[in-house]
Amino acid sequence: MDLLYRLFYTAFSMGIITTVMMPVILLLRLMLSKAPKKYIVFLWILYFLRGICPVSLSSPLCLVSKWNREFHMALAQLGLEIKDNSGIMKGWRSVFINDIQAGRSYIACTIIWCAGVAVILIFTLVRQSGNRSWLKNSSPIYGRVYQSGMVDSPVISGIIFIKMYLPMEMRVNDIKYLLQHFEAHNKNKDGIIRFFAFIVLAVQWFNPLMWLAYYLLNIDIEIAADETVAKNGGASSANGLAQELLNIKECSYKGRQTLLFFNEKYTQKRAYHLIYMPESQRQYAKLAFIVLLLCFLWAFLLRPLQILWNGGTWGIGNTDKDTKDDENLFSDREEIVVASVNTVSPSGLDRNIELVMTSGNYEKGKGYTGSFILKLNDLFNAELDQADINYIFSNVPAGSLFFEEGTELYVYDYNADGTNELVTGQEIDVDGSRFKEITGVRKRKNSVLKEYYIWNIGEISLDKVSDAIYDTSHKEAASCKFNIPADTTKVITVKHSKKNIYYVWNTEEEKYQQQKLTKTDLKKYKTGYTGVESTEGEKNTHPLQSGNTTYVEIQTQKDATGNEIIKQIILNPGTSPKKMPLKEGYFCDIQWVAQNDKRYAMLIYNGLWARTFTIYDLDRQSEYYAHEDGNGVIASIFKNYNNTGVEFYEDSPVIYKLMDKDGDNLKIGFAISTKDNTSINGEYTYNTISKGITGFSYSQNSNQ
Repeated sequence: MDLLYRLFYTAFSMGIITTVMMPVILLLRLMLSKAPKKYIVFLWILYFLRGICPVSLSSPLCLVSKWNREFHMALAQLGLEIKDNSGIMKGWRSVFINDIQAGRSYIACTIIWCAGVAVILIFTLVRQSGNRSWLKNSSPIYGRVYQSGMVDSPVISGIIFIKMYLPMEMRVNDIKYLLQHFEAHNKNKDGIIRFFAFIVLAVQWFNPLMWLAYYLLNIDIEIAADETVAKNGGASSANGLAQELLNIKECSYKGRQTLLFFNEKYTQKRAYHLIYMPESQRQYAKLAFIVLLLCFLWAFLLRPLQILWNGGTWGIGNTDKDTKDDENLFSDREEIVVASVNTVSPSGLDRNIELVMTSGNYEKGKGYTGSFILKLNDLFNAELDQADINYIFSNVPAGSLFFEEGTELYVYDYNADGTNELVTGQEIDVDGSRFKEITGVRKRKNSVLKEYYIWNIGEISLDKVSDAIYDTSHKEAASCKFNIPADTTKVITVKHSKKNIYYVWNTEEEKYQQQKLTKTDLKKYKTGYTGVESTEGEKNTHPLQSGNTTYVEIQTQKDATGNEIIKQIILNPGTSPKKMPLKEGYFCDIQWVAQNDKRYAMLIYNGLWARTFTIYDLDRQSEYYAHEDGNGVIASIFKNYNNTGVEFYEDSPVIYKLMDKDGDNLKIGFAISTKDNTSINGEYTYNTISKGITGFSYSQNSNQ
């Protein structure tokens, strides 16, 4: 089945490309209306060839790169997953080279596509076999021309050897120009062209523009054969063929026609064209040839030409085959990706970060020295942003950055804001006084000092979010994962000799800065800290954990009343966080729906009109069920199930509670007061699939 999934991907991709090409082809066909039709037929051949040949699939042929990305995103959402080592879909080659995984929707589409191809091929084969039996008693006249009593207008059929069948009452002397027209079909190999177009149409049967192209191709093939007759015999042949076309009866056996079985069609249109055809088409032919050449370059060679224009990738400018490993790699040709890492954006979309050398040298076994940038790419390798890192490190001149061979990049959500950060660094050489100023200790012979910066990985941006961070330990110089004090957030530690140095997230300036912290100060950054020092504006974090793993993190900020306003809801914080839509209200609790099931988490909060809850599906990283903030549900339930005149004010507060979850059924309890000051307690069962409510019951007590 994997082969079918790959073939469907290729066929569908080709369908998108031919859809983009179709308006251009139609415009050119209109502009070249006075050119010989054989050139238009060649134009259609290019179109159909492009519809089945996956060359430069991800090239600039997709005129707007956004279209290409959106197309591949749609396929990914449909269920096609390509397990590429780089985590980036690079086109049809990736589909055939790497392992793939198809979801249900993609599988269904593949099956429908295969069924459509099979139906067209089988139907045509059966109908063609029937037509051969239908015409088997035909009488040969000469060559491959026959007469049959089963037809009432001329018919042609075949691929390599085309045969023509004439009605019994039609005399050869009366159709000498039609016979020349038939010979022109043979000479032009129109049977092969039609068969090739039929195969492409069968593969792209889902594309309505391909059906239009097949229809127009057949018209142009017929007119091209007519023009051949007129060119060979002059005006008399053109007028004679036009008259013979107008004399042809409309066929009465349309039910036997197939995509490979043709009668003489479009007779009036063809006769009109013959009568008013220009005497000389030479100038138009030259123009048509140039257009054909340009179309070929556009359809098949645009990407190679772009590479050639930029310097090529085949060693252009480097004629020495024995080039040394440490020779300069660059002649304004290409960039070298030294390292890359896959991550996610704040909204959960796949992202890839590349460390790229833009110029410099490579020494085998050691590494890369030169100028570098960071690139942020989306799932389909389209660049979203880049950051120049050549001028940020102390005492490292531009063009002298060094990254070892095999460098790895590390990302993590250090400040627990639902957005990952990347660390890049360099080993720097400073004098003794500067070393002591930074670390507080004397520089020794074997002392090393590394300088790091943290980059925030936004939705479509890379932003530096730290001052210089110095470390004297044996962390990797290029990139590393910083230590985080146990059970804290927004604090990282590095080593200066044997001392811990703290860098703290400054919320106002939105960057990490060095700060001296005592043990008491460090407690304020503990997860869930609610000490007596808490005042208005204080921010807290409430995690939902199991063992050492945090599954949900709720970030809050206290207002003047001391209540905690929900500021952020993050599922799976750490390496793959996803921010969820905010809930307007005060935080109450975050807990598991069931202690023995770590898939569903429940946020309880006080909204504007109710104490309510939202359930999150951690596997899907999405909201599973969000209960309303108000009493609209209760009011409608009483109206539909009871209708006893129980009424509520629109702003009557209500308390909701999840009592149990059984599969997709949620048992929900509630408490509310009516307009006549009666307290009502009840429960009902809500099905998240059918949206139906059952099992409604309640009791009431007067508050008077």
